[in-house]
Amino acid sequence: MSSSPTFKLSKEAKLLDAKAYKFVFSKANKAGDAFFTVLYRKNHLSHARLGVIVAKKNTKKAVDRNRIKRIIRESFRLKTELRTKAFDIIVLSKRMTTQQTNVRLFNSLDKIWQKIN
Repeated sequence: MSSSPTFKLSKEAKLLDAKAYKFVFSKANKAGDAFFTVLYRKNHLSHARLGVIVAKKNTKKAVDRNRIKRIIRESFRLKTELRTKAFDIIVLSKRMTTQQTNVRLFNSLDKIWQKIN
């Protein structure tokens, strides 16, 4: 087995339980556009954590929901300057995301990350 580098988000970089999500929802700041709504709030850690919500109501097919989640996580992972900030972030996808290209969704998220940063 080769020891290839891992490119996934660490467990510490994810919102893992309902308590963490409730913390953000209770007093969230908002940013967003036609494709995503991003809720964020300062946390008491030294790094950012990400939560993702892609509703079945808006995105019917599992393959589409998984693609959107992968794009969100990868965009967040690549934003190292954002990941060093003390934020808990929840990204909610909107109905329009399914029809968009990956590049367009990455660009959309980049603009939102800049607003938050």
